[in-house]
Amino acid sequence: REVNEEYAVRVKEVSDRLLKWLSKGLGVEEGEVAAAIGGEDAIFLLKINYYPPCPRPDLALGVVAHTDMSVLTFLLPNEVQGLQVSRDGHWFDVDCIPNAIVVHVGDQLEILSNGAYKAVLHRSTLNKDKTRMSWPVFLEPPPEQELGPLPKLVADGEKPELYKRKKYKDYVYCKLNKLPQ
Repeated sequence: REVNEEYAVRVKEVSDRLLKWLSKGLGVEEGEVAAAIGGEDAIFLLKINYYPPCPRPDLALGVVAHTDMSVLTFLLPNEVQGLQVSRDGHWFDVDCIPNAIVVHVGDQLEILSNGAYKAVLHRSTLNKDKTRMSWPVFLEPPPEQELGPLPKLVADGEKPELYKRKKYKDYVYCKLNKLPQ
């Protein structure tokens, strides 16, 4: 428990820094992205993924291709390769770097940035001989938080809103049930 609590503190510190930098990258105020996702009410959700050895990994996937619903995902993998990301229609292995955290941009950051930041399409593969585990922490808005493109990114009328405003819980419901967003 103590280790998880310390990990949560450290992930929050990294998250706070990244959200400031991501705001600056969009040309908005330093705390604007953090405020848009609920500020101190934002939720950190930890999962543990377990992928046992598979005798025919060429016939199965650990997790099918998807983007995360979150704002950001912080992924701590063990040292068994299995994460792949897609770029230009090709799949690339993500190297396992000891003591490193992989950060994914999620759907909510793509929405807030009006498409300037793209959610990472990724999947998990299996290993024939080794167990793979990962510990993702999803940074999510509170369920009632309404999200859409940041107003400053569409205010001048040069770029239209690419995404509808909606509560996070409604976004999750639509994505999980494969309904139009």
